[in-house]
Amino acid sequence: MDQAPAHVIAPEAPAHAAALERVLDRAFGPGRFAKTSERVREQGARHRLDLSRVALRRDAPIGLCRMHDISVGGAPALFLGPLAVDPAHQQAGLGAALVEAALTAARIQPARAVLAVGAASFFAPFGFVPIPEGRVTMPGPVDPRRLLWLPLKHDAAEKLAGAVGPPMDLA
Repeated sequence: MDQAPAHVIAPEAPAHAAALERVLDRAFGPGRFAKTSERVREQGARHRLDLSRVALRRDAPIGLCRMHDISVGGAPALFLGPLAVDPAHQQAGLGAALVEAALTAARIQPARAVLAVGAASFFAPFGFVPIPEGRVTMPGPVDPRRLLWLPLKHDAAEKLAGAVGPPMDLA
């Protein structure tokens, strides 16, 4: 009898790249490239392997939660996405476990908040709340009810306003 856990959550590594592309294709199909979050990444958001998490089953990636450095009005922030689980492994809480693992890693960063575009009902248990309309501008259209943030610093609400852009050089 196999006593191995159903999955292991680990930091993303370059070796996972091809398999994760297949997970994204199966989870989202070709429409994944039309998402507003894709525009954020195209504008220069820096993919953070150290904060991104993958779910592995028998060493094969079956899910991911990526994090990217961005700025909002010049203030450092993180962007969560994409979050995807292979359809054959959905409905087991894996997406939530990936988000929790990525947020745990993100909490020690200088970023003021984590932004996400998604269902408030999914992200609310992690502390995400809707961003007040007009406070943050995303590249491309986005339903304002799906634009969420999780403040990481006590002054996040006062400091974060403006357009989402590539990370600023903090050195």
